[in-house]
Amino acid sequence: MRAGLFERSQEAPTVVNVPDPSPGPDGVVLKVEATGACRSDWHGWMEYNSDIDLPNIPGHELADVIEMAGKNVKNWKVGEGVGIDAAPEALTNMDKFQSVGATVITSF
Repeated sequence: MRAGLFERSQEAPTVVNVPDPSPGPDGVVLKVEATGACRSDWHGWMEYNSDIDLPNIPGHELADVIEMAGKNVKNWKVGEGVGIDAAPEALTNMDKFQSVGATVITSF
């Protein structure tokens, strides 16, 4: 799998190959269809955010499709589109969502 990587502060990101993920029994693997670096990624790249260590693969707001699901996953199906937003408080009136820490995964 290819990923953009911030290796050092304020240097251009590089594209690297990383191992293909596999889901645990309760997890899913997402095929990222779209993502982008946002302001919090920029803060990490500038080393303004001590919660983000370099090297770092940015892009925590995604539009994805479920590519693989673990054997215990019941509410999500391979091929289902999902979006991930780092600000769950900004999302309201969702019919179907799963909260994972600070991340909300919602079907579309």
